[in-house]
Amino acid sequence: MNHSAWFSVLLLILSQTSCALHSFTENTSEVATPISGYVTVDKLPFREAWYGVYFLEDKVGYSHFKIEPSDQNFSINTDSLMRLTALKKVNEVKMKERVVVRPDLTMVSFQSVTRMNGEDMTMVGRTEGERFLVDTTAAGDKRNHEYRLNGTVYHSSAISLIPALRGLKEGQTYTFDVFDAGERGIKKVDQEISRVKGPAGPNGAVWKVKNNYGRSLVDSWLDKKGLTVLEKAQSGALITMLEDESTAQKFVDQKAPGKDLVLDVSLIRIPKPLPHPEELYFLKARLRGIEQSLIPEDHRQKIAVTSDSGPKGAFDVTVRAEDPSRFKGPAQNPTGAVSDAYLASTTSIQSDHKEIVDQAKQIVSSNDSPLEKVTKLTRWTAENIKSEMKDSFTALSVLRSKEGECQSHAALYTALARSQRIPTRVVTGIVYSKQVGFLYHAWCESYLNGWLAVDPTLKQVPADATHIKIAGGDSQDDTSALLKMVGKVKLDVLEYK
Repeated sequence: MNHSAWFSVLLLILSQTSCALHSFTENTSEVATPISGYVTVDKLPFREAWYGVYFLEDKVGYSHFKIEPSDQNFSINTDSLMRLTALKKVNEVKMKERVVVRPDLTMVSFQSVTRMNGEDMTMVGRTEGERFLVDTTAAGDKRNHEYRLNGTVYHSSAISLIPALRGLKEGQTYTFDVFDAGERGIKKVDQEISRVKGPAGPNGAVWKVKNNYGRSLVDSWLDKKGLTVLEKAQSGALITMLEDESTAQKFVDQKAPGKDLVLDVSLIRIPKPLPHPEELYFLKARLRGIEQSLIPEDHRQKIAVTSDSGPKGAFDVTVRAEDPSRFKGPAQNPTGAVSDAYLASTTSIQSDHKEIVDQAKQIVSSNDSPLEKVTKLTRWTAENIKSEMKDSFTALSVLRSKEGECQSHAALYTALARSQRIPTRVVTGIVYSKQVGFLYHAWCESYLNGWLAVDPTLKQVPADATHIKIAGGDSQDDTSALLKMVGKVKLDVLEYK
């Protein structure tokens, strides 16, 4: 199982649950007997397993892995399918992966193909001494990355196998580095093993493994052999559960759409509609049902907990849209004020690609001020990219297809702005949608004389005050807070101007 890949898919489509465990296999009398570990892959007592994937108790896919010999090594072959409905449109994502590992599970190489809405992204990786080399191809654009290794590295698909290989004992801990294909980087994983208290849990679970993975926490339950039978991530929002092959594959033929992630799950309703939200420069809202730490403070957004904040745990968020006049004139970018990452060309934000660079040059003039460039790029993206509930892997794909949802608009605008040497980042959060309520959304921030929020979907410079930021950054860790909020957050508008 590879939760990191599922995180990426959910965050693309989204731009509270503690699963109903009684619906799983009944408890048994199994007990946790420490095992010293199988040491090598060939001694594992299991080679294959099928899992159902659930989001907010709604089945959204399946995952399957099979371990096979490969010369002196072994291959972990996985295939997965996720199908999600958003605004009544079904999005389907298929993933196939082959990871070659040594008998101790350390990685030799991997190949993966992810297909989404008819578009493929392929990744090929291999270890060479102290280097790990990865080639990523999407929209015909190939990117090469090199990572320096500090010792051995594992693939993220091996995370659930390591406790069984190394040994299961109360209080045992493991730390190791993995390559995360979804995040396209190397991360440290910390594992802590404990016994399931009392009778065995679902599907004979007798061990629990707490996986700290970047800023994500995944809890796994293992049976007495060390096979993972249940995983819960993002506070239980995303769950994978051991199933037999026929049950897992029935999902392929399922015709009825599941819950709508927008209309049924993530919409945050408010009692009264806001008049002319696009004109609002000030908003004060009271949030409850979530941790205050999920909402950041920045140049336009402040948080306060007051004595009259109502229900326990409630807090107030105040948003003030920027004054455009302070961004006129030459841009100031003091050394160290902005990370070079916000100018970088990446696999998904190809700001150095000729098509991106040429398009930006057609939109702006060399005589334009930075604010004029930002305004023109925002306007062009909003007017020329048709709003469709369609996700893309890259900004280049969006430019070519001329369609996509808010995440697509944000990715393309970011690439265009970076090609003009304007530091820019994608922002995720919630925004008010007329007559509906607050919806999850993506927009951008560009650095001129400070950060300026712009919305290349709604054609706003600056973005109106109903844009409440949850995360600002391109990484999965930055945006995974969204999954912790879905279905939980409640919002009351206290004041607006």
